[in-house]
Amino acid sequence: MWYIYLTILFFVINVLLGIILFYALRRIDNYEQFIIQVSQIIEYTNTKIKEIDHAGHFESDDEVGFFFEQLKNIQVMLNGIFEIDNEEDNAEKKEK
Repeated sequence: MWYIYLTILFFVINVLLGIILFYALRRIDNYEQFIIQVSQIIEYTNTKIKEIDHAGHFESDDEVGFFFEQLKNIQVMLNGIFEIDNEEDNAEKKEK
């Protein structure tokens, strides 16, 4: 009779852990999407700033150059957070 109680207990524990894991993974995915969006915004901003400063006058300036350097550092940090999937690599190669 005790094995029935243990079976029910393990089943309930497994269901609860499954639900907790599902919500945890969903939350992690939301954070990952947010970080990817921030990374894309920074890449776009970096590209536009480079277009504006095609001669390099702003980048060589002390105050504005600091902004350029910090923007580059943030982009490098964000690029290191996630590995790029092979599908994304193939899509980038096709675009080029």
